[in-house]
Amino acid sequence: MQRATPRNAITVKPKSKEWDSTFHLLSWWKTEIVKSASVMVVGAGALGNEVLKNLTLMNVGNILIVDFDHIEYANLSRSVLFREKDCEIKSQKSDIAAERIREINPNVKVQTINGDITIDVGLGVFRRMDVVIGCLDNRLARLMLNRACYKVNKAWVDGAIENLTGIVNVYRPNLSCYECNLSKNDWFNIRYRLGCPDVARRNYSQGRIPTTPITSSIVGAIQTQEALKVINGNDKHIMEGELYYEGMNNLVLQLAPKPPKEICFSHFAYDPIETSPLSASNTIAETLAWLSDHLRDENPVILLDNELALQITTKESEITMPLVKPSLYLTEKYLEQNHSVKGEDVLITKETKEIDKHFEFLEKTLHEIGIPPLHIIRVIANEDIHFIELTADEGFLSFS
Repeated sequence: MQRATPRNAITVKPKSKEWDSTFHLLSWWKTEIVKSASVMVVGAGALGNEVLKNLTLMNVGNILIVDFDHIEYANLSRSVLFREKDCEIKSQKSDIAAERIREINPNVKVQTINGDITIDVGLGVFRRMDVVIGCLDNRLARLMLNRACYKVNKAWVDGAIENLTGIVNVYRPNLSCYECNLSKNDWFNIRYRLGCPDVARRNYSQGRIPTTPITSSIVGAIQTQEALKVINGNDKHIMEGELYYEGMNNLVLQLAPKPPKEICFSHFAYDPIETSPLSASNTIAETLAWLSDHLRDENPVILLDNELALQITTKESEITMPLVKPSLYLTEKYLEQNHSVKGEDVLITKETKEIDKHFEFLEKTLHEIGIPPLHIIRVIANEDIHFIELTADEGFLSFS
């Protein structure tokens, strides 16, 4: 027997399961584009937490988190994604941030790279991003991020905070450039850091910078806003110049943009980029053989981005030890565990930035000499330079 419906009954429609159903009302919003977008967030500290939270709530489809640090108690007062239990077991910032993102919005896919943006992220990864967001606290990392984005023609959104002050910049190749705006003091700081092989010292900010969750909320929100403009293709409305926020006096300034200089090391685009069946897991011998055949050159030369240390010597006792290790990986901890004599400094006494068929360690893989997965390597062949992507590593970038 069918039950009659009362005359005054109200039929309640089930709520839409669309996470971003409200965003459809925005005239500039493109749901499918945002759902399929890939965004790299570099730095998962106070600012990174706010950006990641915002991207998650805005239903951005794929988020890549890059950070090498672990969670400390000092992070808890400024980081919405971290908990006290995370400090007790010294969890990686990127891993916990990814876990909390999935809890907030199961629609979002996340991947993490627990590494240093200056050496551990391949250019092919940058190439597959729609936009990159920098949540960093030192100039060297910003400089390397700027150069990487310029190489593969990607926009990146920079944010910085201190006390109640914050700034936001959007850098787009051929329109604006972080490196062009560096001062002499900035370069002094950068060159000092470049001389530090240890990852922690190279990226350590000078002293603990006082920040508040208020400032990171404001700056992180603006960064996310500008990134969404890039994703949605709202080029005319993307911020130009620097936005300066000063919270003590509620002052907001939009500073005029500075055009890029004619000569700048960042202004070097990789073009054209060739795909290949190569991987960072290939040996140097295999790679050179393929390059020789593909480029029709008997002796192609691979140009390394960073020096490869081949020999180190203790400073006082002058004990020499061979090795094959990127110089940027020669951290104090590594040297202490593997090569150094207690109480002695170690000098790199033999190194190279070029690899060809005469290299002594052809059995080493590309990854073992400091080339990350999905990187784009520079190769000299027939007196010309070629940009070859390690496309076989494409599966490395798998959001889940």
